[in-house]
Amino acid sequence: MIEQVFTNIATIIFIMALFWVASIFIPFYGFIKKRWKGLAIGCLIQPIIVILVCVLSFLSIGFYYDLIINRHREAAMVTVKKTDADGFSHHWYVKPNEECFYEYNNDDNDNDKKGKKQKERNDEDDEGNKYEDPKKEIFLLYDVIPQDSFSVCIDDKIVIRFDLKEHKVTATEYDEPIEVVNVDWEKVSDYFEKQASHNVPASGK
Repeated sequence: MIEQVFTNIATIIFIMALFWVASIFIPFYGFIKKRWKGLAIGCLIQPIIVILVCVLSFLSIGFYYDLIINRHREAAMVTVKKTDADGFSHHWYVKPNEECFYEYNNDDNDNDKKGKKQKERNDEDDEGNKYEDPKKEIFLLYDVIPQDSFSVCIDDKIVIRFDLKEHKVTATEYDEPIEVVNVDWEKVSDYFEKQASHNVPASGK
């Protein structure tokens, strides 16, 4: 899926590059139609076209990137979150296709703990140098590994257990509890029904 995303982004860039190359011929077209007056008008129009193409390229890539990320989030059957010692957030979006979308973000302005920590770290260190945390976002994909009938594991450290009868979910990282943000019980039920059907041995074996 990651490869498909990069392929689509590369396609957008390629199409915009074609428009940019095509814009080079605008002055020549103006010269053919209106001679020197057309050439002058074409030379004025061409940089405007190039700027518009660049702006549309960035907007298109940004829009597509946000669209893909939102699709990952919306597809999750359960979302778990951990806030680390610096107050930065880690989200795991576990999808029913046995894929987990991981998101790390240290640009959460609503996180009071992070804000306090950044204020401390933005102070000058012992050598008089001022430290500032860079804005950072990381997105990764992990496999979701079923552990037993009602639990899954991500990245060999996140374990999520489901109680389908009581509609309860618990999540741990290295046996330390982490927050369960959201659960779609319909997707969860469908996922474990499919898991159960896959584990049923064929008749006669």
